[in-house]
Amino acid sequence: MRYKYGFIGTGNMGSALARAVVKKCPQNEIALTNRSPVKAKTLSDEIGGIVLDSVSLCESSQFILLCVKPQMLENLMPTLKTALHKNFDDTGIKPVLVTPAAGVTMDTVLSLTGINEWPVIRIMPNTPVSIGDGVILATKNTFVADDDFSTFVSDFSAAGIVEILPEELIDAASVVSGCGPAYIYIYIDALAKAGQQLGLSREMAENLAKATARGSAALSMASDESLEVLRERVCSPGGSTIEGVKSFLNSDLDKVVEKALAAAYNRTKELAEGK
Repeated sequence: MRYKYGFIGTGNMGSALARAVVKKCPQNEIALTNRSPVKAKTLSDEIGGIVLDSVSLCESSQFILLCVKPQMLENLMPTLKTALHKNFDDTGIKPVLVTPAAGVTMDTVLSLTGINEWPVIRIMPNTPVSIGDGVILATKNTFVADDDFSTFVSDFSAAGIVEILPEELIDAASVVSGCGPAYIYIYIDALAKAGQQLGLSREMAENLAKATARGSAALSMASDESLEVLRERVCSPGGSTIEGVKSFLNSDLDKVVEKALAAAYNRTKELAEGK
């Protein structure tokens, strides 16, 4: 039996990606494996797909998604080398390795596996892919056929936006889209807490903050106007909104965000160096 997508690791990210791609790909073309077979079985019960061991999955999948933590790849990859070559020997086509691990380059994946001239796609998804409204950053090496990459991008568009970019920009982009949801949640939580201070219940303040963030993001995506213009459209001279905006600007919010992204970016680089 051949599978289109094989997922090694069914934790939060592996599960989110599998839930997305099954919207475009038949269940019987999905294979799953995990250190804890119970986790893989639970996901299989939810979305379909077959549970295999990692070697069998590598021997029989066209795209192999390495959904494990960066520090686990070093031990995992050498164990898959023989299975990858068997897959190639059986089909005449090299299976595509897909890595979503933070800070792990395509060359690093090949180096850990001990193979050369092998197709690798590097992606960086964010958590909203689990509801089909996320971002996946994607790039490929020269050994990935254009048709295979197009197929991959099309199938994973079920997760949201697939942004194709050169590998040297992946780390910078990932601290915006990959880490970004955490920063948005911090702001939504702060907005809700401030609403509580003004007398709203926690439930009401949180619901209002979430709905406002969702609607504002949707409007900005639908509009051709700049974020600055959209902001100004909410403000009236001498009104309430502009006073709050002045407070944000006076607190040097841009610098706070810049510092947070720099810290995340530096940590990504450290992970790439194995620190």
